[in-house]
Amino acid sequence: MLGKNDIRDMLINEYKVIKQLATKLPEGSEDYRISEGQRSTIELLRYLTLIGPATVHAALDNGFSWFAANAPASEQVTLAEVPAYLDGAMAETSGLLDRMSDEDFASKPVSVEGMGDWTIQTWLLNTACKFVPAYKLMLFNHAKAAGNHEIGTWDAWLDNGEVPAPPSA
Repeated sequence: MLGKNDIRDMLINEYKVIKQLATKLPEGSEDYRISEGQRSTIELLRYLTLIGPATVHAALDNGFSWFAANAPASEQVTLAEVPAYLDGAMAETSGLLDRMSDEDFASKPVSVEGMGDWTIQTWLLNTACKFVPAYKLMLFNHAKAAGNHEIGTWDAWLDNGEVPAPPSA
């Protein structure tokens, strides 16, 4: 089974890819919506600044009180501020997981109302490890649909700003 450092590292890499994707959004696409009723690009980015750490806090608090307390401030985040907020999400997620014992990670019970009973490990595998990559791909789709036709799979999966893209075929 994956350990807390594996989960942390996976989430941090996802956030690095999200930061790179945010730089590839077409100018003026902040208010773009793929369809009515879906989040705009800026709303999606604001949500991404919260959801990773929110799931870790939910595991520790057995609820989403941290998310509720932090959501109003995130609603004011501008596109220019997103990278700093994503850095904050990485730091918060890392800090919470780094302070957690391996034993708590593997066996401490989590019971979030209406969402079943888990351990911290299985909770994060079924929340953060699904939510962050899924919303990252939604951001990729926003960038593509809003007009950046130059991006491709590398940008969606591996461009964390640290590994060079492979040569084009």
